[in-house]
Amino acid sequence: MSKFLQDLLEPANGSLRPQPLDPLKIVSGRVVACDPLTSTLEAFEYEVKPGTYPVYAWHSEQKGTIAGAELRFSDNKPVRWELAVRPGQDKSTLKEDELFGYPVDAGIGSFADEDAIRALESLDGRLQEELGDEYISLYDDLIADVLEEHDGVWGNLTSDEEAGLNIIMFTSGFGDGFYASYWGIDENDEVVSLLTDFQVVRESDAANDLSE
Repeated sequence: MSKFLQDLLEPANGSLRPQPLDPLKIVSGRVVACDPLTSTLEAFEYEVKPGTYPVYAWHSEQKGTIAGAELRFSDNKPVRWELAVRPGQDKSTLKEDELFGYPVDAGIGSFADEDAIRALESLDGRLQEELGDEYISLYDDLIADVLEEHDGVWGNLTSDEEAGLNIIMFTSGFGDGFYASYWGIDENDEVVSLLTDFQVVRESDAANDLSE
């Protein structure tokens, strides 16, 4: 278990600060965590109850950036974490230092309903048609403005206005990388949250704190 996951289970010195973002609407029950610009992967195998759920960015006060993001399905607190997998992924095949996750190439992570990701692809197509030769990219022509509404740290993108589908985006820690997500499980063995760890908080940080 990473130090970030452990710190969320056993908060110690207030080094992690939660920032409430806008809520996320889930209609299909199929949740996606991905870089919405470069790695729109399929949904996780486990499905959640449709609803509108709060999203939080966890800021590392020491590192001055987002250490992770959490989608909460319940007020209950997790007591353990389980690696989130997609269909066809088998956790038993992973070596000790391996994880399933998603690649980030645009410095952005997100949570979304699978239908919202599909709607984003259609939205991008419409933008290309409307802008023609003036089209630059989905980021330049749309997402940059959405992020700028919140100082470039996070954004709430509506990908399908009629269905009310949205994508909650946030900066992925220090930027590009490969990041795993985890289901938060409460004392009743119920899934209460989904968390992505951006590998900002590390064991070496604790060692450095002790040596100072």
